[in-house]
Amino acid sequence: MAASVVLTLSSAACTYPLTPESPPSTSASASPTALPESPAVDFFAHEMLSRGAPAVVVRIKVRGREWSQAYGSQDVETGEPAAVNDLIQAGGITQSMVAVSVLKLVEEGKVGLDDAITEYLPEFEQLVHPPGPVTVRSLLNHSSGLPDAPEAILKAMTPKQAMNTRFGIEDYLRMAGTVPWGSAHFQPFRYSGANYYALAALVEKLRGQPIGDVLASDIFVPLGMNHTSLSAEPVLDARDMIQSYEFIDGERVNASQPGFLLGSPAEGVITTVGDINTFYAALMEGRLLSANTLREMQTMWEENYGLGLQRWNDECTNGFYYGHGGSTWFASIAFSTSDGTRQIAVSFAYPSDTTKHLESLDGSSQPEFQQLLDVAVAAMNGLC
Repeated sequence: MAASVVLTLSSAACTYPLTPESPPSTSASASPTALPESPAVDFFAHEMLSRGAPAVVVRIKVRGREWSQAYGSQDVETGEPAAVNDLIQAGGITQSMVAVSVLKLVEEGKVGLDDAITEYLPEFEQLVHPPGPVTVRSLLNHSSGLPDAPEAILKAMTPKQAMNTRFGIEDYLRMAGTVPWGSAHFQPFRYSGANYYALAALVEKLRGQPIGDVLASDIFVPLGMNHTSLSAEPVLDARDMIQSYEFIDGERVNASQPGFLLGSPAEGVITTVGDINTFYAALMEGRLLSANTLREMQTMWEENYGLGLQRWNDECTNGFYYGHGGSTWFASIAFSTSDGTRQIAVSFAYPSDTTKHLESLDGSSQPEFQQLLDVAVAAMNGLC
């Protein structure tokens, strides 16, 4: 489920003082080959902490050199300092990983990008009632017109109940199928987490394994992403995870691992900023997919969105950065240069005392998320 945090805080413009005042923080970069700290990210982190964000974590890699830092507290209730290797919710970054597993099936000749999903998953029609054929490609690039499920979920239960409810893939798609489709011609870009639930159902059927196990085999284990998982069960030792909170009906609720995000193929991966950088570097370097498939993945549809990838301008090369953003109870952004030589991953837990609700959004309407994106692009463009 795409669970977005809609904030009522105003978005202050980013200006970067020469010497910002810094509350205690923990840095993971002490190597002589480390990059200098990024003033843009550093000021942004302190700005978010001043607004009540529990923690911000960042890792930047440029041609073998690195700068990483953690700000704030892993848990505001205990005051334990945050660390760079603390776990976070990946949010929509999950979709890039699921897209890789789908495209591996394409490379093996088991799936065609322009085939109707019902050729492989006939139950799709009964679950979501599409007004016409839906292709695998249209699910990957959010052009299918498939509605998302939160609207129906919040009609069926309270936000607190939704926070504590786990949705299987078919359950989630069935809920999405109760919402009217936006277009019978499937032309406009319509960001919907339900697209990736359908793709996960496809992967599970053809691989005969849960989507989390497939991601582990395809990506996490080969790349040594030892802190990354997609599981229907919560992380057992949550002491290694940054804690996020929300007030619902006046009660403070821990939103670090809400039930509806567990196992979500749209937003459910639990990881670290370091593992995220490892993933996007490997993807861009051609270690996960063939060059032809990667070019297909990078081909944009609308809104600068390809097959599980988003795109931003790289002023250093006059080319592009590729990656993804995500907004749950964490805001995260991560991307890499097209040759894999520069990466950035930044994530922060939203302040708990803000008005939030569950919607199918990509974070673009949230001022803090847009500010995070602008800062990340500026930081990378300053490290040519």
